[in-house]
Amino acid sequence: MNRGQTVSDTKRAFHRAYDRLIAPAYRHVVDELLVELNLLSNQRNFHADPIFCTGLCQVFDSFMAGYRPTAHLPVLFAAITAATGLDGEDVRRLSNEARNATAGQSSELVKVWVASASGAPAVLAEALEAAKTESFHYSRLFAVGLITLIESAEGVDTDDAEAAAKAAKELTTAMGLAGERVDKDLSLYRSNLEKMAMSLEVMEEAVAAERRKRERQEAEARGTGADGDSVGSAEQGED
Repeated sequence: MNRGQTVSDTKRAFHRAYDRLIAPAYRHVVDELLVELNLLSNQRNFHADPIFCTGLCQVFDSFMAGYRPTAHLPVLFAAITAATGLDGEDVRRLSNEARNATAGQSSELVKVWVASASGAPAVLAEALEAAKTESFHYSRLFAVGLITLIESAEGVDTDDAEAAAKAAKELTTAMGLAGERVDKDLSLYRSNLEKMAMSLEVMEEAVAAERRKRERQEAEARGTGADGDSVGSAEQGED
């Protein structure tokens, strides 16, 4: 990652790589990610491990849902990651490998992996072991990645956010991380995700209302004669 780079440097690098207009709701998400990744890039003990990569991909995919055109999303993700010295393709690859390692496994087995790193697949083992060391630098994206991997296992009710958050808190505490901080970060993540969903719903309703208004105006225009008077007006003038 680009150590020693300021937030302004990071944002300039992003805008050089991605010069398209971004709707306000999505621009806020992009700005927050750029700031967060910049701060992490300046932490000596931070490492973009597969769990962190899973969290970064999950946050981007969740908060950018509904972004149009969708064809721009890979370019946008690449610009965000490159601005802080990360390789977007490498981040995606590590995230996919981590997800594939937990998908289809029992939730209890995944919890054993997380709590002790015992028997964990190679793609996760190093990151889980590193998380137990004093030099490990915790991040919100690591917590999101962890809960995402837990939820991808068999036997986990992904609709029960409270149960999933509780499991994550217990496991991170067992790993030696601050359970309260993890709980707070995950609660804020879910809360912001709900707010984003509501904002997008309002935005979509506004766009639909504007489209209906335009269609109504066009229909009324088609019902008007070439001289600007409606047929009904002309008949009234003959009485």
